[in-house]
Amino acid sequence: MDELNLQLKMYLTLILMFALGYSILYVALTLLGASVSIFIGFAALMLIAQWYIGPAMIKFASKLRYIDKNEYPDLHKMVEELANEAKVPVPRIAISPSMQPNAFVFGRTRKSATLAVHQGLLSILDNNEIYSVLAHEIGHIRHNDFTIMTIISFVPMLAWILAENMFLSGMLGGNRNNGAYLMLIGIASFIVYAVSQLFMLSLSRTRESFADEYSANTTRKPEDLASALFKISVSSAKAPPQQQKGMTTTTERALCIIDVFGNQKNLEMIKQHASEIKKILPNVKIEDIINNAEKEMKGPRGIMNSLFSTHPPTYKRLLDLAEIKASLN
Repeated sequence: MDELNLQLKMYLTLILMFALGYSILYVALTLLGASVSIFIGFAALMLIAQWYIGPAMIKFASKLRYIDKNEYPDLHKMVEELANEAKVPVPRIAISPSMQPNAFVFGRTRKSATLAVHQGLLSILDNNEIYSVLAHEIGHIRHNDFTIMTIISFVPMLAWILAENMFLSGMLGGNRNNGAYLMLIGIASFIVYAVSQLFMLSLSRTRESFADEYSANTTRKPEDLASALFKISVSSAKAPPQQQKGMTTTTERALCIIDVFGNQKNLEMIKQHASEIKKILPNVKIEDIINNAEKEMKGPRGIMNSLFSTHPPTYKRLLDLAEIKASLN
């Protein structure tokens, strides 16, 4: 994968999503005789509000606490070193009390970026593994991933609002003809929401793979990131349901180092690809993974979570890192 392919996919996704979203919105407003210019102005205001309020909402939901250089000096040193290597502004560092092992970056621009680290991550990873995870997150800042995902998430959000309001209005109000129109527009908007979500998820998975690659090439030790991903996946599977809660919307999950949903499939596939993974994680115990897989989500809910995953399957990420290690050697 190269940066040109990533940028191409990003722009194509943006074009498709906005074309899809605004097409159905334009048709809906035209049929209802509403002013398109007024709606565009309203949509612009919503985007601006999301742009400015979004970071504050993430900070509040994650219970983040910003730290100065006197706290976690090793963490500050690693982040500064990686930011200088990537030629990006050094992000502010915040700690979340959550014991779910994770890390993520958010903000409006590179200059306003925050790198958040969960206490759970610091408790289960060694310094080399933490460094590789931080490199992954700095890769997101370098490629403006959090900005892109914020912009893209606006289309499905808008489609959902329109779908909900149109469908309910069609059921509860209006005459027979208007009610039918409103319900059809609502159904069409639900379809736009679902399709745009799939586009967004596909781009999110691509950007995660690219951040993995960036981390591996920057640290020159892809095995450290592989070990970190493995530990995070296993720890998430072992955690009780209340600890797996936190960032649950698609956009919020896309920010994290790993998506805790769908771990059962990931762990089962790790078992099937044990020989390849042993090349990069020689000390891993596959039997531990099998025991943890039984505790994961099953049934329809597990299937839906896997379908709507914001990250590539963990086993695939490990295999990709094994290939990078082979190429580096």
